Amino acid sequence: MKGNDQMDKTSVHNARKMFHLAGFIVCMTLLYNGILPVFKDKSTEAVSKEYRDFERGTFDVILLGSSVMMNDVYPLQLYDEYGISAYNLGSGNQRLPMTYYLVEETLKEQDPKLVVIDVLTCWDNNAMCSDGITHFVTDAMRFPEKAELIFDIIPREKQMDFFFEMGTYHTRWESLSQKDFEKAPAGRLGTYGAKVWYGGKPIETLGEITTQKEELPEIPEKYLRETIELCQENNTEVLLTLMPINYSGTADRIRWQGYWNKIQDIADEYDINYLNFMYRYDEVGIDITCDLDDMDGGLHLNAHGAEKLTAYLGRYITENYELEDVREDPSYDFMREDLETFQGYKTELALKSTTSLSDYLDLLTNYRSDRYTIFVSVKDIQGYALTQDVIEKMINLGYEGRLSENP
Repeated sequence: MKGNDQMDKTSVHNARKMFHLAGFIVCMTLLYNGILPVFKDKSTEAVSKEYRDFERGTFDVILLGSSVMMNDVYPLQLYDEYGISAYNLGSGNQRLPMTYYLVEETLKEQDPKLVVIDVLTCWDNNAMCSDGITHFVTDAMRFPEKAELIFDIIPREKQMDFFFEMGTYHTRWESLSQKDFEKAPAGRLGTYGAKVWYGGKPIETLGEITTQKEELPEIPEKYLRETIELCQENNTEVLLTLMPINYSGTADRIRWQGYWNKIQDIADEYDINYLNFMYRYDEVGIDITCDLDDMDGGLHLNAHGAEKLTAYLGRYITENYELEDVREDPSYDFMREDLETFQGYKTELALKSTTSLSDYLDLLTNYRSDRYTIFVSVKDIQGYALTQDVIEKMINLGYEGRLSENP
């Protein structure tokens, strides 16, 4: 009897230990998952995590690629003008091996009808870029695709930092700010993955554009082909793009033109479309004096150029692929609400970047928000800025003070 009692006590003791251990693991897991998002880098260059908020099958089109895709295509404009449901999974310096695993994940989670992939980075024969840029993609992914990416392209000695990101981000505790407690960085919040930028710098010329072709490096060609084949196996169509940039902005870009041209042969082999915008600048209506951003020698379109590019892409997709116009579907009414928020956000950014008082007043005329009260302060007391045009616009906005044009 004593032996049985002792065994019962041991069993109870072991059960308590297992219960405490399980409770500890659950608590630590909840704590880890609660704290890690705060410590993670909130770069506006990362894959947008808002993608996780939407149900399977929400988006017919998924956009992928490096920052040129992220900056140049606005999904909510595609919805507004063409009824296309799309999400932008572009990220800074996204390489084609990373794109492959994002596509693998999105085919399972969204089952899109069309995947649009930009090939700007097809020149790079490295499977991954820097650790930080790779985190732009892996931090937004789920298992098992995340594990597949890590085991495939990340060196063994660095893999644990990508599985357990706290090892990478724990040192950020001294620099945490209010922004770190937000779900997404303000520059990408509510944009369906796009990044909006109104800066601009004139470019005198795009330089010489060559039609010569150069064989792609092994790694990007391998993953591009595997991505296309994966999509076709899942009955998802593929559209390749090379977004408008200053193609001759650097010596490297002049050399890379051969790779970008070679992509056409791959597209033809798989019977898919390729929009090489090196030869479509005029069709899109890009103005090199005002539609390119002021960073990296014209590598991205600013908002003015992106609106033109998005309109062109939407028209091309509508004419070449069979997609539902979701504007007619009541279950997509949330996109109409999101569109209004997005348009307001764009106007706010435009207001911040505008230096002309007349242009500023034009933007205010079409922008109404309970979030702001408008104050007008004029430093020049003689009113040199108060032209008749400006006075009329201020009156139309509801200004009731005494105004007069400078004699």
